[in-house]
Amino acid sequence: MPLRPVRPSPSFGWIAAAIMVVLFGAIVVGWRQRQRDVAATAIAVVRAPTIPVVRIRPLPEARPTTVAPVAANVAAAHLRTVYPLLSDVTITCRDDRCTLTATIRPVTGQADLDRRQGMLLGGLAAALAADGYRLAVPFKMDEVADNLFHIRASVTPR
Repeated sequence: MPLRPVRPSPSFGWIAAAIMVVLFGAIVVGWRQRQRDVAATAIAVVRAPTIPVVRIRPLPEARPTTVAPVAANVAAAHLRTVYPLLSDVTITCRDDRCTLTATIRPVTGQADLDRRQGMLLGGLAAALAADGYRLAVPFKMDEVADNLFHIRASVTPR
């Protein structure tokens, strides 16, 4: 008996087509469901009318109060009282330029050393500013003997 070729049944084509249609439908439905989820979580921007902002005028600039310079001998006496380590304090002025000269006595303990350091790190300038003078930095400081210093600084009245 000769062998006959095996032919698929005609219903096999219909079954394969039906499976393809179902797969295609599942893909479309899944894609649409995913699009719905994205749309549900999207952020909507709504433009509202702008609210007019009231303009506030800026405050006038705060100017530091200027101190009228006191007489040079008064400022020198003030320095002597504020910093007792200073001796021979003189302030001499010519036109708008003044010169401060003073001697810093040797320190005798840690307290004097701390006072001298505070004086040199801004205390001298602050004391002169209270009297209406501006200390120009840097100033000259020479050691004339062991732990005895002579300072010379340019000072301008404000």
